Amino acid sequence: MAEEMWEILGHKPGVALAGLPEADPSLLVQTTVTAVLQVDGKLRDTVEVSVDATEADLQAAADASATVQRAIDGREVAKVIIRTPKLINIVTKQ
Repeated sequence: MAEEMWEILGHKPGVALAGLPEADPSLLVQTTVTAVLQVDGKLRDTVEVSVDATEADLQAAADASATVQRAIDGREVAKVIIRTPKLINIVTKQ
């Protein structure tokens, strides 16, 4: 059935002899990653950042996130853990 449909669509040779397409290396390059923004170890937001994002870029993304700012809620920040480009965890004093 697949062979007949292949022929009806106008493809030659048959589906069994057609082979696999070649991969395009330019499409395999990842340009962005999803960074996780956490407050006290709990997921608060995610943002798309460049794969070569710096710690300052992640800090700016966390500062710009309304969800993160609402989770901090005026508490003092004890430590900021950044693992570029995928994670920023803001630890607050309880």
